[in-house]
This record gives sequence, structure tokens and C-alpha cells, in this order.
Amino acid sequence: MDVDLEDLIAEAARSGWAPEPSRRLVEEIESHIVAPLSSRLRAVLGRDEAEQLARVIAWERCLELATGPPPDGVSWGYLANLVRWRLMDVARATVLHSRRHRLTHRLPEPPPRDRWSLGPLLEQIAYELESEGLPAAAGRRFIRVAADGPPYYRSAIIERLRRARATAAQAEGLAWLLRGGAGRPSALARLAMGEPPDEVFNDPGVRRWIRAAAGRDQRFFGGPSRLGHRRAAGVEWLTTAREAA
Repeated sequence: MDVDLEDLIAEAARSGWAPEPSRRLVEEIESHIVAPLSSRLRAVLGRDEAEQLARVIAWERCLELATGPPPDGVSWGYLANLVRWRLMDVARATVLHSRRHRLTHRLPEPPPRDRWSLGPLLEQIAYELESEGLPAAAGRRFIRVAADGPPYYRSAIIERLRRARATAAQAEGLAWLLRGGAGRPSALARLAMGEPPDEVFNDPGVRRWIRAAAGRDQRFFGGPSRLGHRRAAGVEWLTTAREAA
């Protein structure tokens, strides 16, 4: 019988993470998260390393989910995705590291030539967030946090923003605005390629990312909001914006 992850986390949290409920959560993490790890991740990271990382990441995410669960609830699939994204970041970094000649590790990385050329483009995105109601200081702070990489994978950007107390929808929206995804270039990439700002920011998809990043669409992961969810999301956004300002 499948044990509900949300119930296990709630039980462990209510007990103050006592040994017995924590043990039950660990056992289920082992069977739902660690055992099904892909052979590719095991091969790149090593079996023991991959499994141990999966345990640590899953446990840390459970601690976070106990205090800040997403609006749509928690499931084993949701947790497995969080763990897989982080392990994929580690695997990519490991592969890139192994491809370098060992002597190049002693040389400093050259500064990116186009860092400053992106400034005005990021300002345009910050302005759009402000036009949707996000205070200017909060928008610029979130953009700085999102760009504070590497890595620049979408999952890493979301993780950094969540640590900076952005809501799940804000983090997801900003990640799409700045990083994009497979088959969906980011708003930043489209601006950098010379696409007119009006065309970029009037795109319905980009507009939805902006509303989510500004805190106006807390149900960004799909489905219409209920009134109660909208009110709770508004309080969370207002708290975040005040702290960031």
C-alpha cells in the first residue's frame, strides 16, 4: 500500500522530527526516491554517491516542504522531480569538470564579454514586473538572486529564489523569464536576439510568466485559483515584497 508523502511529512513535523516517524519517512524515501534512481545518474556520479546525494536532497526537501508546501500539495512524483533536477545539475557539472584538462583547473575563468550588455535587457524585465505590481526593489533583488550562478539550469535558479523567500510561482515564473526551457526561449533570450520588447512582453505565455513572477498568479502550475488560494497567495506575496524592499 502506497503511503502518502504529505501525511508522512506532517506526522514527522508534528512530532518534532522524533525518531520513529522520521524513520518511517526515511524508509519510504528509500523505496520511492532512492531505489528508482536512473542508471544514467548512477553511472555518472557513482552508485553510492548518487544514492547518498538522493537521500540528503530528499530529506532536505521534506524539511522545506513541511514549512512551505506548494499550493497543489505534495506527492512522491513532485519530490522525485526535485531530487532528479538537483542530481542532474550535479551530473552535468561532473561531466564538464571531467572534460577539462587538469592543468586548466589552475587558470582563472575569463570574464564573460556580454555580462554588461545584458543589463538594459534585465532592466526591461524588472520594469515589466514592477508594472504588474511587484516593488522595484523586490524585482531587482530576485533578478540578482536568479542570476547568481552558476549553475544556470532552471532548477538551480528556482532553488536559489526559493532560498531567497520567493514563492514557488514567483521562482518558476522568473526561471522561465530568464532561462526558458526546451522549445520555449526565455524572454531574456528573445530580447537579446533583437525581438521588439512589445512583441516579447505581449506574448500570452511571457505575460503569464511575468504575472507569476510578480506574485499575481500563485496557481502558475495549472488550473484556476479558488478564492481562498488567491487570498493566501496575496498575503504571501505582500510579506515577501515588504521584506525584499
